[in-house]
Amino acid sequence: MQSLLSSISLLALFLLPACAPAVAPPNTPPAESALYQAKQACLDAYQTRPGQVAEGNMSKLMGCLARATQKYGRQAYGPYAPIYMEGASKGVEAAQHLREGLYTPDQFGSEIGLIQEQENSAILQKKAQMAAPLDPILQPVPAPSAP
Repeated sequence: MQSLLSSISLLALFLLPACAPAVAPPNTPPAESALYQAKQACLDAYQTRPGQVAEGNMSKLMGCLARATQKYGRQAYGPYAPIYMEGASKGVEAAQHLREGLYTPDQFGSEIGLIQEQENSAILQKKAQMAAPLDPILQPVPAPSAP
């Protein structure tokens, strides 16, 4: 039991940086600040001690984080919001698998890590798409000038 609790404690340490920054950066837009505050409220509610979340609370924590992302994510994440919302949904599903005994704490931690890797990859792809020039055929053609 002690090993299980320490695994969950270590997992919580990995989740904390992914869930919310330690301190809201200065001059953040109000939506980003609201998202940070909502996620921090989730962490405060479900941590048994700082950096530790009991296995029984993990599903509740992930659900709370997903609700915060749904509520504030569109304004805070902008065009990347769907990526983070999908990741939050996958996190809830992984926590349900942990609660049902389908995942061990280590498997849950690995799944959360995989979800974060997928989010990072999707964000990089989205950034590349947004920065890529249009194909020549799709670029607007200047109107002919009148003599």
